[in-house]
Amino acid sequence: MKNPVSKQDKQATNQKRRHIKRSPAAFEAAFQQRIGLTPTQWVKTKIENGSRKDDVKYLFEICAEEIANENNCKAQRFERYYDPGMVKKEGKTVRPNAPKFYNKLVRDLIPEIIEKSGKRCVCETLSQEQYIVMLDAKLNEELAEYQQSKSLEELADLLEVMGAVVHARGYTWSQLTETRKKKLSERGGFEKRILLKEVYEDNTK
Repeated sequence: MKNPVSKQDKQATNQKRRHIKRSPAAFEAAFQQRIGLTPTQWVKTKIENGSRKDDVKYLFEICAEEIANENNCKAQRFERYYDPGMVKKEGKTVRPNAPKFYNKLVRDLIPEIIEKSGKRCVCETLSQEQYIVMLDAKLNEELAEYQQSKSLEELADLLEVMGAVVHARGYTWSQLTETRKKKLSERGGFEKRILLKEVYEDNTK
């Protein structure tokens, strides 16, 4: 008999679904608490800073799912917060010295590089709690950028952020390496290219 999902798992899933906060306000409050901007502000900032709509949508969907899962609320669609008017129109007059807003974690030397280019930037030093929140957001950002480009450079950025997350959460790179080796020994790697399709509760066919 084909039964990939147990009755208990189905009941737990259904119970979780019943308790999900489905209102957009619940998601928006969780998003703002995590990112520091409302979903609309975040999307608008990304678009106005020159990011492609498809890239912003991809990153938003990754962040939205994670935030929704952590806060037991329903992830909202990108289109709810995107306005075509956010895209800069060709020939549009831009106020001189108008700042670009980023509100994201950057590498340590970025402020110095910006100043050397003749520009001015405004930064702040995050608390440890804020730092971890922004690192998690940065991890999602770098993963989304790698998924778009598939480049070695984006993989290097992803690895750098992973290292920062490891230290920020009180671990060491050696502990991460040992944990990786342990899981490799117990469960193997991914070299055999195995795609798991179905699981049955008994061994009979």
